[in-house]
Amino acid sequence: MEHFKINFLFTVFILCTMCTHSVWAQKPDLNEIKQQLKELEKENYLSGVILIAKDGRPIYKKAFGFANLPDRIKNKTNTKFNLASINKMFTAMAIMQLVESGKISFQDKVGKYLTDYPNKAVADSVTIHQLLTHTSGMHSFWEEYDKLAKEKFRTVSDYLPLFVDKKLAFAPGSDFLYSNSGYMVLGLIIEKLSGQNYFDYVKEHIYKPAKMTNTDAYELDNAVPNLATGYTMSLEEPGQWKNNIFLNPTKGTPAGGGYSTVDDLLNFANVLQKNILLSKESITLCTSGKVKYREGMYGYGFEESIINGHRIIGHTGGHDGIASEIMIYPDLGYTVVILTNGEVENYWEASNLIKKQLVGSTPSIDNFFYTKGAIKTVCDKGYEAGIKEIEQNSKKYAVRENLVERYAYKFLFEKKTNQAIDLFKLNIHLFPNSTYGYYYISEAYRASGQKQKAIEYLKLYIEKEPEDIDAKLKYSILIK
Repeated sequence: MEHFKINFLFTVFILCTMCTHSVWAQKPDLNEIKQQLKELEKENYLSGVILIAKDGRPIYKKAFGFANLPDRIKNKTNTKFNLASINKMFTAMAIMQLVESGKISFQDKVGKYLTDYPNKAVADSVTIHQLLTHTSGMHSFWEEYDKLAKEKFRTVSDYLPLFVDKKLAFAPGSDFLYSNSGYMVLGLIIEKLSGQNYFDYVKEHIYKPAKMTNTDAYELDNAVPNLATGYTMSLEEPGQWKNNIFLNPTKGTPAGGGYSTVDDLLNFANVLQKNILLSKESITLCTSGKVKYREGMYGYGFEESIINGHRIIGHTGGHDGIASEIMIYPDLGYTVVILTNGEVENYWEASNLIKKQLVGSTPSIDNFFYTKGAIKTVCDKGYEAGIKEIEQNSKKYAVRENLVERYAYKFLFEKKTNQAIDLFKLNIHLFPNSTYGYYYISEAYRASGQKQKAIEYLKLYIEKEPEDIDAKLKYSILIK
């Protein structure tokens, strides 16, 4: 945190800011939230369930879109959604329970518990604290996993060959690298110390006492009722939705991929704050930030941020066709759960909209909504008008590259290729060193029948990403 010399004046300023936000932050405009979310469903395919609770009880709960898009089966408020990395909270809570029972210590090394762990560098030097905070230096395993038959992965130990031999990215504790592999190792440790498989342990010690009756690591090749399928827009086939069933793990893991409902996650937030699963001291330790992460901090399986003096704890989760978040506002008494089964920009907007209503704006939130306005200018008035507006406001706002990209992608999906090209051009103009903008604009030109432009930009992309074999193949087909 930045320190100021005039501490007294700074303190007064902060207290006044907190006071101002606290007064109105407790009265969110639910009508505005409802209206904007309704527009997102209509204009941008919002699909999922959103819950806002005050003092443990829902004050807003609404389903949007479809659990099964081709058959137009709508999401319901009790639909189960893939949580992705939100599951890391439960893994961390399980470790904390083992700490409370005296079975494990944060500074213990992996090898103390997994005595036959094959990677000696990990076994001898990585601590439980480092696994929990993503500071172990361990990587993730998705690249290897995507090449294999997913139905073979049912247990935690099934994943071990995917990452166990990888070298550490850095000396443990010296840096941060978000690591799904690290949370798989935590799952193995939970199994070793508890004598139960990971899934049985969290069901018995977390889900059951929290009354999370619709939460589990379901095996997706079974016929599980009331699950939402995730959907993404196809870039290669504009207008075609793709489902994510061949991209997800067949069964969830300690690192992510389980399923839950908004009500179950609210139950979890409630018992968390009532110190039912852990002592108050352990909850504080678990949810308090330890290392810098995005715009906040990362604790033990929890993200923590402070916005205008208000603390927010929880976790996000994302994958193809999955974008979710649980946000707990302890001082305000609010809990927000956003579970979506579509494209990520809808989750971004819902999260920013609700945060702004509850705790006020931040530069990041302002930049998000400013970027949406700039996108509208480009689409309504053209590329040059958008550039002019952005240049006029460049000292006040920063354009979010990923949001422009997502909306350009949307217009390409909707076969509105001129708007898509203008937005991809905008990103290349503002972020010339970014790689994928060149690939996407090549696709947009290809879809619009402008073959030479498509070849030109794909060549520029390959110069930046010479290892992309698929792009080289596409280039060779285009130039024929």
